[in-house]
Amino acid sequence: MTDTALTTRKLTLAYDGKPIIEGLDLAILSGKITVLVGPNGCGKSTLLKGLGRLLKPQHGVVYLDSTSIFKLSTKKVAQQLGLLPQGPIAPDGLTVRELVAQGRYPYQSWLQQWSKEDEKEVESALAITELQELAHRPVDSLSGGQRQRAWIAMTLAQNTQILLLDEPTTFLDLAHQMEVLDLLYELNQREGRTIVMVLHELNQACRYGDYLIAMKAGQVCAQGVPHNVMTEALVQDVFGLDCRIVSDPVAGTPLCIPIGRKVSVGQKFV
Repeated sequence: MTDTALTTRKLTLAYDGKPIIEGLDLAILSGKITVLVGPNGCGKSTLLKGLGRLLKPQHGVVYLDSTSIFKLSTKKVAQQLGLLPQGPIAPDGLTVRELVAQGRYPYQSWLQQWSKEDEKEVESALAITELQELAHRPVDSLSGGQRQRAWIAMTLAQNTQILLLDEPTTFLDLAHQMEVLDLLYELNQREGRTIVMVLHELNQACRYGDYLIAMKAGQVCAQGVPHNVMTEALVQDVFGLDCRIVSDPVAGTPLCIPIGRKVSVGQKFV
């Protein structure tokens, strides 16, 4: 495997002919957790769709392991790359096991139906996400964190080395957010999965990301390790927000403390 799992060259992505991302050169390192951060509408989800072959480039190329992703068959891409979009919805009544089993569709054909390998991967995905006891429960009966784990289990059942996740913690309470992020971190550490995800919470991005990519108006403003990217100047430039960056007392990663109108520099809450 090369050092980069996904690479873009002069990538331009557009909706209805209007470019959202233009001329982007980017490399996603293999075996690392990369987090995309930036304000709403900056192009994070668009980029993720481009990387996942859901959005065809207007110009430029996305390379998957050094091969243009659009020169690969849909099945071949799905065997190498799993994509979890924002806010997925399962059909009514679908059980956790049935949802996870859908991750094996890229390996099915008229000649190759359900196999022992498929069963093994489904059981493994359920075990990794600790969903065995909930396997026969309807997905829509689960808590938010459990549902997210079920969708992640489906992508794991694909047995892909690359996972793309668009805001996997959105609408989850803090405990469930940590549950999902810890799971992804463990997958990366234990199995070397390459993970690219969009996160809005900057402190979580710094704690869990090996690399950050900060975006603004369809362009990459900064990229690198959290200590180099997450600066007060960057937060002001990208988000238009005054802040102070200190060291996270638990993780030692950058901790962003926003400064709102209620408190000015030098003042304290009383």
